[in-house]
Amino acid sequence: MFALKEETRQTRIRLLLLCLVVFAASCIVSLGYGDRLLLGSYAKMNDDDVKYSQTADILLDTGVLTYNTGGEPSTFIMPLFPLMLAGAKWLAGEAGGIVLLRLVQGAFQALGVYLMFVLARRVFGGGRIPMTAAVLLALYLPDYFISASILTESTFRLCLMLTVCFMLRALDRPGAGGWALFAVFWTSLCYFKPHAALLPLIPGLFWLARRYAFKRMLTYTAVILGVFVLLMSPWWIRNYEAFGRFIPFTEAAGSPLILGSTAFGQVPDGFYEKYPEYGGDVMQGSDDDLAQAAGRMIAYGFTHEPLKYLAFYTLGKFGGLYGIAYWERPILGMTWAHYFPVHAAYVLLGLYGMFTALKRKLRAAYAPLAVLAYFTLIYVPFIAIPRYGYPNLFLFALFAAPALLAMYDRWRKKREDRSAAGA
Repeated sequence: MFALKEETRQTRIRLLLLCLVVFAASCIVSLGYGDRLLLGSYAKMNDDDVKYSQTADILLDTGVLTYNTGGEPSTFIMPLFPLMLAGAKWLAGEAGGIVLLRLVQGAFQALGVYLMFVLARRVFGGGRIPMTAAVLLALYLPDYFISASILTESTFRLCLMLTVCFMLRALDRPGAGGWALFAVFWTSLCYFKPHAALLPLIPGLFWLARRYAFKRMLTYTAVILGVFVLLMSPWWIRNYEAFGRFIPFTEAAGSPLILGSTAFGQVPDGFYEKYPEYGGDVMQGSDDDLAQAAGRMIAYGFTHEPLKYLAFYTLGKFGGLYGIAYWERPILGMTWAHYFPVHAAYVLLGLYGMFTALKRKLRAAYAPLAVLAYFTLIYVPFIAIPRYGYPNLFLFALFAAPALLAMYDRWRKKREDRSAAGA
C-alpha cells in the first residue's frame, strides 16, 4: 500500500517536491512567527499550549505528570504529547525544545501529504486523484498554524492517518501482523484522546460484513486487545500507583459533557427553576457532578425545547466541528474568517464526493467514511468545536479530490463544446 515503485518517476518526483515544500513552509511559519502563535500566556498559564509546556517542564524536573495541578499528579490529560514535548526540551533545551517540536510537527505535516497520496490511491485507484488529493492537503492553510502550535492536533492527525492506512492494509491482507500494526496506531490515538477507544468497532463491522469465521474474528480481536493492553499498561500502572485505583484514560469527561449540552451556548429556559441547587451556575462541582448536570440538561432540553435541541445535536454539532477552520492566530494577515470560503469549499466538495462514493457503491470508500462518521458522532454528547474537528479534515480533502476533478472535467468539456460550436 505504501510503496511508490509502480508510480512513474515524474509522479514520485512531484510528490517528493510537494512534501518538501510543505515541510519548508511549515518551518518558515514556525520559525517566523514563533510564540506569536501561542493561544495563552506563559505569565498567566491560561490556555492549553502554555499549560502543556509547563507540564513538560515539571515532568523533566520531577518525573511527575501534572496538568494545572502544581506538583500533584493529574489524570486530566493523556500523557503522550507532554512526553513528546518533554523529550524535545530534554534534547534541545527550554526554548530550543519548542522549536524542535514545531519542526517535527512540520515533518508530520509533510508526511501527511504522502499518506494522503497513498490513501487516495487505495480508495480511488491511480490516475489524477491521488496527486490532486495530496495537493489539496498541501494547500490547506490551517495546517501551517497547527504545525506551529504546541497542541496535540498535528501528531494526532498523523496517527489517525496511519491508523486508517493500516486498517485498510489489514482489510486487504488479513493477518495477525496487520491487525497488530493497526492496534499500535489505534493505541497511539488513545494516548492522545480517549474518545478513540471504540474505533476497533469499525473493523469488527467489516469482519461481520465479510462473514469472517468466529474463530478468525476472535483471533484478530485478541491480537488487537493484546497490543492495546501491552501498550496501555504503563499508563494504568502509573495511575494505580498515583491514585490507588484503575483509571483507563482520564477523569475529565464532565467538563466537555456540560459544555456540549448547552444548546448553542444557552442553558434551557426554566432549567435553574427546576434545579435551584445549581444556584444559577451549572459549571461547578466534581467531574461526576458535571456529568450528572449535563444529563439533566439534555433531558430537560429535549423535553421543553425539542426542536432547538434536535437542531443543536445534528446540524449544530456538525457545524461546530466543521463549520469554520481551526485557525486562532493571524498568519500573513489572514484569519479563519478570511479563509472561510476556501474552507467551506473543502467541506462542501468533500460532502459531495462522499455522497457520490456512496451512490456509486464504491466499497473502498466505506472504511474512511466509517472513520469519519465515528469521529463525528463520538463528539455529539460532548462539546464540538473546530479544534476537535480539525484532525478529520483530511478525509474531506480526500473525497473533495474526485469531486473537484469531475467539476473541472465538466467545465472543460463545456468549454470545448462551445469552441467547437463557434468554429
